[in-house]
Amino acid sequence: MTGFADNLDWNLLHTFMIVAQEKSMSRAAETLHRTQPAISQAIKRLEDSAAVPLLERRRSGLVPTPAGQVVLEQARSIFATISRMPLAFEKAPQAISGMITIATIDQVTSPLLDKVISGFFSRHPGVDLEVNVMTTANIMSELELGSCTLGISDGVVPANLRSAELCREQFGLFCGAQHHLAGRTDLTVSDLRDEPFVGFTADVLGGEHMGEVTAYRAKASIGQKVRGQSSYVNEVRRMIECGLGIGFLPLHLAKPHVAEKRLWRLPPYTDTPTAPVHILFNPNIQLSRAEQLFLETISQRGEFFWQGPE
Repeated sequence: MTGFADNLDWNLLHTFMIVAQEKSMSRAAETLHRTQPAISQAIKRLEDSAAVPLLERRRSGLVPTPAGQVVLEQARSIFATISRMPLAFEKAPQAISGMITIATIDQVTSPLLDKVISGFFSRHPGVDLEVNVMTTANIMSELELGSCTLGISDGVVPANLRSAELCREQFGLFCGAQHHLAGRTDLTVSDLRDEPFVGFTADVLGGEHMGEVTAYRAKASIGQKVRGQSSYVNEVRRMIECGLGIGFLPLHLAKPHVAEKRLWRLPPYTDTPTAPVHILFNPNIQLSRAEQLFLETISQRGEFFWQGPE
């Protein structure tokens, strides 16, 4: 049975169906725009494959034999299915392709977003993802220009962007293990005011994207002398560990380095500053179908509450 299907030229069934319909090789040839010998040869090939006669000549013309009637019914069923395939194509979901581009600050951890990404890209294998780590200012610029689909930033959100809180990072103040303040447990925040500071490039006192951590610095008069800065968490941490100065780090990222005695926690120990990390997009740019679907997937999660212009 399998061998018959593998060896069968499916065009022969169509030819047989037309011959049975027209009851004539010559009329079938006209309908199919082929020669009569070609039609005769096609029927012979089909009968050879079936190993039984499929047509017999009567007064009314060529009619199917009992075996031919079975083949004819099956052929009609097959071609009825094939003829309606375009309707199935119209109803079938269109394959989505394209690129999702995310511009993000360094070292953001969000299991919720990871779950969204995993599900979306599993469902849409034709969509690719590009993630670019950059400064807060550059992320805002990319969003303004429409050069990325989404931004992830802990800076102040411009009024023309829509945003939803992704997570909140709690920050602590640290120094390196060899710093002269390391090991001290009697310190207060006021003892840190004259210490050189290591911070993030966007962490500018009075700057455009000044967040809660920078505001805490300003209020406590910490970090007036900036000795080192970077846009990347690991580089800020490295400078702190090397003793260039004290600096704020997300507690969850600093924890393993404290355990390895490469960092020392400084005050404040309570009421530490937190930085909300937002996921943002520009509602004024034209999005591709893939980008629209990705945003819809995020919005369908009940944990995201969008704010800003529609």
